[in-house]
Amino acid sequence: MRLEAGKPIKASKQILGGEKPLVCIPLVGKTREAIISEANNVPVIAPDIIELRIDAWNFIEDVPRSIEMVGEAHKIVGDTPIILTCRGDWEGGFKKVDDGAKFAVYAGAVELAYVDFIDAELKYGGEKLGELLETLRGTKTSLIVSFHDFKATPPKEELFSIMEKEIQVGAHVAKLAAMPQREEDVLGVLEATLAIRRKYPDVPIISMSMGPLGAVTRLVGGVFGSDLTFAVGSKASAPGQIPVAELRKCFGVVYP
Repeated sequence: MRLEAGKPIKASKQILGGEKPLVCIPLVGKTREAIISEANNVPVIAPDIIELRIDAWNFIEDVPRSIEMVGEAHKIVGDTPIILTCRGDWEGGFKKVDDGAKFAVYAGAVELAYVDFIDAELKYGGEKLGELLETLRGTKTSLIVSFHDFKATPPKEELFSIMEKEIQVGAHVAKLAAMPQREEDVLGVLEATLAIRRKYPDVPIISMSMGPLGAVTRLVGGVFGSDLTFAVGSKASAPGQIPVAELRKCFGVVYP
């Protein structure tokens, strides 16, 4: 039995924080045609949840058009839950996106009930994240507060502190991803995840060590408390992601 979240989040037919980690694929198309093509592949790939990486869109700062595009994707994928992410360029995003446009698209998509989660970086701080939480109040959309380091892995004590800060600013889901430079870094991510799950047992967690060295965390992270793992759909969004079919075979062993 893995350590489940005490208060899992239900999104459509899926549960984040339940018996098994959810398998998520990113949709990273840049044009409307590419986005629709990826969305049409979702039923074939059959992930538990998808992430719309709107920072990849070549029209993202056209707010009305982008909100409409989120709606189109929502209609195509049906009851597959959606994480809406406009990743900051300072944290691995595809390009720099104006914050005004980013949060306007978030607000519009939430208001129209197109998405189940929105992702915002811890770097925005308590005031901005508090505003987002007010936007989500009374809706069925949850806030993922995230941190990414594509160059290195901080010490496990710092990893724990980062996730704790995410929870303290009101995250419904705490997320952390870091790039390992050595095997001990991978163990540090798993240890910090386990420590957070034990101290804050109710809060769903998403954590991973990236790259080939960290790929093991995408397979067994759920044993230590991570409630979601990213896999390759049409294209990967981060180094170390594993194809969905291969990941599910491993899950059949790790989470029988």
